[in-house]
Amino acid sequence: MPEGSWADRVDRDAILDMANHLIAIPSESGEERAVMDWVARWCDERGISYEIVARDPNRPNLVITIGDPSTGPVLAMNGHLDTVPVSDPTAWRTGPFDPTLSDDGRKLFGRGSSDMKSSTGIMIYLMGLFRDAKFDGALQAHIVSDEETSAVYGTIHLMDEIRAGRLPKPDYCLIGEKSDLKVRNAERGLVAFEVTVYGRASHTAAARVTGINAIAKAAKAVLALEHDIDKFHPAIGKPVISINTIKAGVAHNVVPGECSFSIDRRLIPGETVESAEAEIRERLDAIAAVDPDFRYEIVTNPSGDAIPANITDENSPLVQAIQQGVRDITGNEPQYFVAWAGATDGRFYRLAGIDTVGYGPGGENAHGANEAVYVDDLVTQARVYALAIERLLNAR
Repeated sequence: MPEGSWADRVDRDAILDMANHLIAIPSESGEERAVMDWVARWCDERGISYEIVARDPNRPNLVITIGDPSTGPVLAMNGHLDTVPVSDPTAWRTGPFDPTLSDDGRKLFGRGSSDMKSSTGIMIYLMGLFRDAKFDGALQAHIVSDEETSAVYGTIHLMDEIRAGRLPKPDYCLIGEKSDLKVRNAERGLVAFEVTVYGRASHTAAARVTGINAIAKAAKAVLALEHDIDKFHPAIGKPVISINTIKAGVAHNVVPGECSFSIDRRLIPGETVESAEAEIRERLDAIAAVDPDFRYEIVTNPSGDAIPANITDENSPLVQAIQQGVRDITGNEPQYFVAWAGATDGRFYRLAGIDTVGYGPGGENAHGANEAVYVDDLVTQARVYALAIERLLNAR
């Protein structure tokens, strides 16, 4: 690590103070205005430039900028401040909005501590740390609403503004979602399928004579499709298939003539919507080959929201900067985040052609009672980010 590095200036207490302020402001999805107003005031007090970008004024996003995008690359950090609701308040050992440090100082508890107010707080904190720095380019923090629901009011809206030319397009983006201090340069894609299996309705009394029970036929399909997929990508792991809803029947005394179920299929790089559909059809056609009464129809991507698997090449300057930062700060060789993890807003940046890496802390019980983030991980994250900023933007 270079002598006098910006990483040496990272302050643990200041990081905790920022996280505490953010956690203490309730900001369930749809009610983000108060916490965003607090961030705006924080910037005002320090003379840091920002722009409010909102599809709905009650669900704003802040684009905080230091430097000049016309002088070099733009590095954005994206973090969300909306949280899921508190559905089980009696199970909390501390108040969900009373940020509490564990007795040993290792964990910070509170709603959003792990997902992901503490990590977003690091991004805001770093904008203050680098406030007076000189860059070849610009450093931004994209502080967004609406990640936990649709992203339509959050990162998707920012992407629309970037495409329209009203915001500068970043060259690089850092995502701070939980990654256990591992490098997440890829995310699974997703596509849904709706399968309808047909039988023949009849009175229950005639079920074995004239009826063909669509539920029984669909059960064969579900069992055939619920399986481990024997593929692996070194940056992301395995693909996933899961049957998550099922619907059939009109009355207790009528043999069902139709049964429909939905499939959630997560894709890894190298897979496509078409290849996933072909694999599903192959298994269903194998049933039909031995059961002449098995008939089905399949609708691919019924909601029109399929997203391909997305990956930033390991040779990207951003991936290299984060990996070298991990080596310098931790002394360990960086690992890829190969885990059963859901999507992040990083996918929207990658699909816009922006090199994107997820690197965030570890934590516990996200979306549940006694949610917590690991404080040492936050400090490490901040120091790795500081080194990446220094290297990519020639911070001085």
